[in-house]
Amino acid sequence: MSASLAPFRSEPAGLRLTAGRAEFLFTNAGAGDYAAPTREAFETVEHCCGIARSGWVQSEQVHGATVTVTSDDQDPAPHSSPADGQATSLRGVLCAVRTADCLPVLIGGDDAVAALHAGWRGIAAGVVDSGIAALRKLGARPAVAAIGPGARGCCYEVSEQMLDTFTDYPDAMKSGRKLDLAVVAQAQLEAAGVGTIYDCGICTICSSPNDFFSYRRDRGETGRMLGATWLS
Repeated sequence: MSASLAPFRSEPAGLRLTAGRAEFLFTNAGAGDYAAPTREAFETVEHCCGIARSGWVQSEQVHGATVTVTSDDQDPAPHSSPADGQATSLRGVLCAVRTADCLPVLIGGDDAVAALHAGWRGIAAGVVDSGIAALRKLGARPAVAAIGPGARGCCYEVSEQMLDTFTDYPDAMKSGRKLDLAVVAQAQLEAAGVGTIYDCGICTICSSPNDFFSYRRDRGETGRMLGATWLS
């Protein structure tokens, strides 16, 4: 099953979705720049989730497929290792990724959640499958996913070589050498057994700079949004 914007709640900080015990949040530009966040930006998300900054887990994103699992015997350690995803079964821990055209993909299971930084390199390398594996390692059945704002097929023109990377996903190929990574991510989530997938449908490239950051639209001079998930 897939859905559009309807299940998301629009809040000052961005788009929010509740699915069972899993809470999903995609921030907007108004919430702040999470590349170099201010105290106000941290407080905006802390207010949404009720989890202090000391309970957030993030990594130095490298466009790969590694997903880090935070368990009972670990303290959240922001930016302590190269990875492109976070997973946990702990309450009081927020898994977060930073994006500005790459897709934030959030996944919820029975008693665990994962946040993935899914650009084209990460998707090609298998970051979606790594996120599913991390949840299963935690004993959770991945049941629902949400795909956030990112570069879409309306605007994301790529090289022929990049298109060749995704020939197994013909529905993701759009006119004029454009690629829709959300179509690829959804296909991979479905293949992994995720039954419910919500896609916000927002393209960062053709959105207003006041609404969402875009690396391509702003020629690399832009901020980062947050894709965050936690257990209620």
